[in-house]
Amino acid sequence: GVRYSLENPASYINNNINGTFNILDILKNMPIDHLLVASSSSVYGFNETKIFSEKVNSDYPASLYAASKKSTEVIAHSYSHNYDIPITIFRFFTVYGPWGRPDMALFKFTKNILKNKKIELFNSGNHDRDFTYIDDICEFIVRILKKPLNHNIPFNVINLGNGKSRKLKDYISNLEKSLGKKSIKINLKLQKGDILKTHADIKKIAKKTKYKPKTKIEDGITKFVDWYKSYYK
Repeated sequence: GVRYSLENPASYINNNINGTFNILDILKNMPIDHLLVASSSSVYGFNETKIFSEKVNSDYPASLYAASKKSTEVIAHSYSHNYDIPITIFRFFTVYGPWGRPDMALFKFTKNILKNKKIELFNSGNHDRDFTYIDDICEFIVRILKKPLNHNIPFNVINLGNGKSRKLKDYISNLEKSLGKKSIKINLKLQKGDILKTHADIKKIAKKTKYKPKTKIEDGITKFVDWYKSYYK
């Protein structure tokens, strides 16, 4: 994530950039059907476009995390071009749901609310995110696996998002409703390296897979809370 890249930037160079390079350099000598690479919506960085399509500029990342992801895309493109490796880059937009990392926002918010601890809201929760439920992400990926994109093979970049943008404070409000508890908030300024809004243009993936995300935030958060309570007892 963005915050840890400020604390330990070297790990992002080692894991994201060097790790991706190592995989690509091995695969150049191996016949593979399709390599899927996880990138991030954060690569759009300081982009003035309101809705991010795959064609808009992504050369001005706001954090090292984003820069490392953009770097992996560029390196992957060079290997795809020189060695005919079929590659699809997925730019994920704020994925949430069960089985995520415990350090992700929804996990931390839920844990702290249940324990009557304070939650930190950067930018007072006024920034917007394209929140995408994990089941919709998985459906997109499975459909691409079954039917890879033919356009511009062997290299493609695809947004995987919900196609709608919501404020973080609305996200928190829905979480409070699902938990039946109000949160104790600490309002902070915008986090260094963060951007104010993400909003995915998902025309490309929707056209290819004949699928559009079905899970509203209200339903997705309820599903997450049910899972969380069951998993953590």
